[in-house]
This record gives sequence, structure tokens and C-alpha cells, in this order.
Amino acid sequence: MRRLLFLCLFLMATVAAFAQRGVAILPFSINFGVPAGEVTPEMQEYSKKIGVFLQEALYNSIYAGGDTLQPASRTNKLFADAGIEPDQPYYLDKTGLCILLKVKYVIAVQVTFGKGADKAKKEGGPDWYKLTSDMDKSRGFRLEIFGSNGQSAWDYKENYSWNQLIVPNSQVIQPETYTRIKKQIEGFLQL
Repeated sequence: MRRLLFLCLFLMATVAAFAQRGVAILPFSINFGVPAGEVTPEMQEYSKKIGVFLQEALYNSIYAGGDTLQPASRTNKLFADAGIEPDQPYYLDKTGLCILLKVKYVIAVQVTFGKGADKAKKEGGPDWYKLTSDMDKSRGFRLEIFGSNGQSAWDYKENYSWNQLIVPNSQVIQPETYTRIKKQIEGFLQL
């Protein structure tokens, strides 16, 4: 009887693993380029807010790419139900995230402040870390797609300013930026 129960559980787990399909976009990780001790609670809250904003912008930009893209709202609800804050998924085990989100791939993106972080900090006042009207082209943008096995399936790196990344006053990625990543991402959406 125990063997039969074990076999049934094993088969169910195997079927669930192979049934996973789709792609989820994680909330973007924002790295301010300062030591962890210098990150204020305001910066941390802003990081969560802007990370979700950028996640939704990427989702809105590629939504038409295929029906296997998991809505950002569903991804974030699953994270909230699991007690995961929006600034945490980038650093978590990608295999576990695929299982939690019931997808085959996750798109993980990190935006980092470049070498101009010290200058921005000196000249920008208390809100120096906010990315509005940011012309600093040294912002690092790293997009990685991880498979359910936890391995990186595609890695893209580029430097952008905020205005090169997002269409101003919108919630979509700049067309030129999206053109650079579109072909690869759409390949993962055609599962």
C-alpha cells in the first residue's frame, strides 16, 4: 500500500513538472550601488514600488507575444500569498520560483545604478535614488531567463538611462529597448 501511495505521488509530481508551461516576469530588482547599510527604508520602499512598475511595463510590452505569459498581477499575488516581498524574488532560487509560480521559465531583471551613483547622491538631494528624468546612461540593465531547472537560459546586459528604458509617462518599455530583447523573449513564449 505504501509503495502504491509513493508511486502515485511520484507520478503526480512528474506530471506536474512536465505540465508546467509559461513564463513569469519577476518584479525588477533595483540596486542603488550603495552599501547595504546606506539603503534607507524610503529607498527600500521605492525599490519595491519601482520594481513592480517595471515588471508591469515589461509585461505590457510583451503581452501580445504569446498566451503563455503569466499576468504580472497573478505573479505578484502568488508572491504575496507566499509571504515574498517584491524586492526578494530576484535573489531566490529560480527552480523554487518556477514551482511556486507554476511556470517553465522566469524572467529576472536587475537595474543597477552605475558609476554616477556618488554624483547623483551628492547633487540629487534626499530623493537622489528616484529614476525620474534620469539621463545617466550608466544604468545597468540585466535581463536573465531561467528555466525550471534553475539554469540560465538567456542572459542580456546593456546600459541605459531611465528615459531609454521606459516611455515617459507610460507603463511600457521603450520600443528600441524592447526590439533588442524581443526576438529572444518571444522564443521562450512560444512553448
